[in-house]
Amino acid sequence: MFSCGKWYYKLLYSWQFWLGAVTVLAIVVRSIPAWTNAAWGCDLGIYYGLAKIFVKQKMLFPIYTGWGDSYQYFPVLYVITGVIHAFTGVDLLSLVSKIGPIVGGLTVPIFYFIVYELLKDRRVALIASALLSVATFHVYQTSHTAPLTFGHFFMMLSIYLFIKFVYDRRSYLFPLLLSTVLLILSHHFTTYFYIIVITAMFFTILFFKRVVERNDVYILLYVSLSSALAFSYWTFVAKPVSTSFITSNFILPLCSTGVITLYYLILYGVFLFTFLYHGKTSFGRILDGFKPLPLGVKFVIIFFIILTASFIVSVTGVPGVHAKLTIPAIMYSIPMIFLVSLSLSNLSVLRHQQGGRLVLGWVFGIAVSLFYSLVSGKLFPDRHLEYLIVPLCVPAAMAILKIADVLSKSGLKEFFVESRDMVESKLVYKRHILVALLLLILIFSNGASTYQTINELKFIDERIADPCVNMLKWMHGNISYSSVVASDHRISMLLWAEGFNITYGETNTTWTSGNWSGCISELCSLNVSYVVIDDIMRDVVVNVDVGKYYHMTNESYLKFQREPFELVYRNATFDSLGEEIHWVEIYRVNWSVVSLLSE
Repeated sequence: MFSCGKWYYKLLYSWQFWLGAVTVLAIVVRSIPAWTNAAWGCDLGIYYGLAKIFVKQKMLFPIYTGWGDSYQYFPVLYVITGVIHAFTGVDLLSLVSKIGPIVGGLTVPIFYFIVYELLKDRRVALIASALLSVATFHVYQTSHTAPLTFGHFFMMLSIYLFIKFVYDRRSYLFPLLLSTVLLILSHHFTTYFYIIVITAMFFTILFFKRVVERNDVYILLYVSLSSALAFSYWTFVAKPVSTSFITSNFILPLCSTGVITLYYLILYGVFLFTFLYHGKTSFGRILDGFKPLPLGVKFVIIFFIILTASFIVSVTGVPGVHAKLTIPAIMYSIPMIFLVSLSLSNLSVLRHQQGGRLVLGWVFGIAVSLFYSLVSGKLFPDRHLEYLIVPLCVPAAMAILKIADVLSKSGLKEFFVESRDMVESKLVYKRHILVALLLLILIFSNGASTYQTINELKFIDERIADPCVNMLKWMHGNISYSSVVASDHRISMLLWAEGFNITYGETNTTWTSGNWSGCISELCSLNVSYVVIDDIMRDVVVNVDVGKYYHMTNESYLKFQREPFELVYRNATFDSLGEEIHWVEIYRVNWSVVSLLSE
């Protein structure tokens, strides 16, 4: 079709080229915080510390003394990081900070293959992958080096292999089991969602069939085995997950064994129901009532419902969510709301294809969990969004193609008015331009607003600047390891990783009181010797624990510049004009002066 001299035309029409471009975009967008700061992540110190312990002790499940009680039972992150460090010699802190966004970005090409395997449409697969590469919820969470990022990777890989297993069980069983085990060893919450997703997909397969086949039994056995592996691991190895995550997040007064039993009763109950009822259920007709509305009308309705709900919860809050939406955050969320509304307005189209039904089951499974989470205030409602947005990118991609097709044929009016007779247009070029334009608008707007949306919530700032890293180096040899150092969670975890004692999120009046007498009892009870403050704590937020964050005032900060506090270290970075960019300070608590001032 093209001459050798027109190789670039072949390149532009190559799906491999565009998938590579989307993958690079996904990695770059997720890597921005890690490359523009010395490090990134409030919990980064936890994984840095575990990686240091693994490199030194070579223990898969090391003794853990940091914040939380189950991180040491999910070793995939720190084992992979430790092995790479051993072979490359790259600085461990830098490696830990930068490896996560790469792994997070690599979930996008796997998603492409999932969508293509289901729909056999490369355009939909590429557009859906491009949308996921910049989807706010997914980008922000997978920009961190954290168990959840590795969990997302192996969840996506496991879903892909599960879909392959559905159609070819013999060739894909072993890779699927291996990926499942790595997922279980990566992150418990992502494993929970994987169990929900494959269970919902299995139910979808059954609901759209007239007769249960032998292959369905094999799928049932895998779903049973994978969930049993997860439950067994949580019960016998990662015991805190069994005692806290399973039990405390279920609204009925059931122990973990009761919750697991209920899951299997539902799983096998649905299977037996479909086995006994040889006929198509009404599940396939659920969305039919929504179908007569034109895509544009559905989009407008859903968009304003979500936007209105966002303004309402900015006042009322959401049960189980520790931060409230702010008006600026809602404004920055509009591109994401647009994407979600576009997806939901086109959701019904999925039921017309066999692969689309599995995507529908994927969405439905997470949506049910989200509904339960909102009602009960458990299972972190906000965390559901990063998992739900993944399958929602599929109907959104199909909607973009549909909109471009309609606009190229009949103009904007057709988008809002249902038409039964449309003349096929030859304006393929025009349609391609419209697809590219719509996609670029969504990619740019979502990518540009991702981090600013979270920043506007004013409850967390995960940047770790160069002065903080310089401070850690100075503290070795200058401050005793037996000293207790108070700071926010972000810096405290790094201090713990370097061997210093920390306060484990027990401080509050330290950051809010306007004078030393208002916080000295707290410092005394925690035996604090030093206090670390940086510009983020001073100017943005002091996040000390889950749901515990404070905002310093001039008075609460300036008290550290007077007795009984003594400045012992300060480090700062400057711009080309000599203005400070970031800084960090260490204050010593002079307990001798405290005794004199108390008299």
